[in-house]
Amino acid sequence: MTVPRSILIISRDRILQHTRKLILEHSGYHVTDVHSDEEAIKAVESSVSYILALLCHTVPERSRLFLVARLKELRPKLPILMLYNSYDLTQAKVDGSLHSLDSPAELLEMIALLTQDARSANAG
Repeated sequence: MTVPRSILIISRDRILQHTRKLILEHSGYHVTDVHSDEEAIKAVESSVSYILALLCHTVPERSRLFLVARLKELRPKLPILMLYNSYDLTQAKVDGSLHSLDSPAELLEMIALLTQDARSANAG
């Protein structure tokens, strides 16, 4: 039985989030989508073993800083990918970033790159 590759998406824009969720699910990922800081923390505290957290540019900077610090405190090895736009970069200590308008293929490539170690550890 294959262990699902679970990704947490944190966004304030439900339409963008739904689109990304469809892309990721079509690519074989199990996706949990949340819309608030509290939901994100509860999701990471749950028993689900996420391979990546995807942080949307629609999350305000104050929340980005809080969420990244808290998620890293809860799960230090959880990679966090930040999607940014051209005028609103982040000071949060994320593991990778990608422009929000990059193609779905580029998003999937970046996720594969950031989760490579997690897959290797699960295979052994």
